[in-house]
Amino acid sequence: MSKSVTVKFSKPSYEALRLRARKANRKLAEYIRESALNGEVVSGHNAETVAIAKNLIGMANNLNQLTKLSHQRGFHETHEYVMDLLRRLKEILGEYRQASYKPKPNSMGRKEDTT
Repeated sequence: MSKSVTVKFSKPSYEALRLRARKANRKLAEYIRESALNGEVVSGHNAETVAIAKNLIGMANNLNQLTKLSHQRGFHETHEYVMDLLRRLKEILGEYRQASYKPKPNSMGRKEDTT
């Protein structure tokens, strides 16, 4: 049993795929199918971004555990822990935003001075 799928490509991407399919001596559909099934997906994240994501996930898990604990014992006993965790989360998000900030080029094609 087969199922058809419609995929849209930009003109340059379509032309590049056609050229590659021709060089591989395959029909375009065959080339796309083989590329999709035999290809390898590679993450574009750098080590710093992955580390930040892991920190955020760990902090989110801690926050969930503290929330459950606060419901069991009362919020006042865990208030300091929760506030500290939220402060750390805010710092990490600030660092992430700074690391991923890329200035937009202006319309004149000149680079802006970011110092």
